[in-house]
Amino acid sequence: QSWLHSGFLSPASSPVSEVACEKPRLPSATDWSEFLSASSSEKVEKEFAQLTLSDHEQRELYEAARLVQTVFRKYQGRPLREQQEVAAAVIQRCYRKYKQVSGGGRSYALYKKMIQAAIVIQSKFRSYYEQKRFQQSRRAAVLIQQFYRSYKEFPSVPPHRAVFPNLGSFFLLTKKQDQAARKIMRFLRRCRHR
Repeated sequence: QSWLHSGFLSPASSPVSEVACEKPRLPSATDWSEFLSASSSEKVEKEFAQLTLSDHEQRELYEAARLVQTVFRKYQGRPLREQQEVAAAVIQRCYRKYKQVSGGGRSYALYKKMIQAAIVIQSKFRSYYEQKRFQQSRRAAVLIQQFYRSYKEFPSVPPHRAVFPNLGSFFLLTKKQDQAARKIMRFLRRCRHR
């Protein structure tokens, strides 16, 4: 047991200040021989046997080490996994934009043309409709003026008989035109909502 008190293992012989400045010296051959001869003694073997673990203790230690390693790997891999998820989202977003521009570019251009065509059709139809309304209002105003003038000239004769002998056929024609316009409008509304 003199090897325990020799210079290379004794804590008193190497204070902290000396350890920081000097290299530890290697054990001599006599120190090695004492260490090896001491390890063959029964006392050392008994103490060494107490250091070994039973099967149950080894299993518990193994499971604990495995659990610690698993948790550590998960902890260590979390930033990598989050980074991979963000990278995957960026790649997917870029790919979708690429598909919209390259493959969907034709359909977008077609969509724009259809929108422009619909706008032109609507504006032409509104213009036509407003023009028709204006013509009807103008016709009605002219009729009212003619009725009034004829009434002023011939107060005893009913105005519509004197000025317009076939006035009934005119109103019938206007009614047919009005019905046709309503049918066309109904058809166009149905087409627009499809």
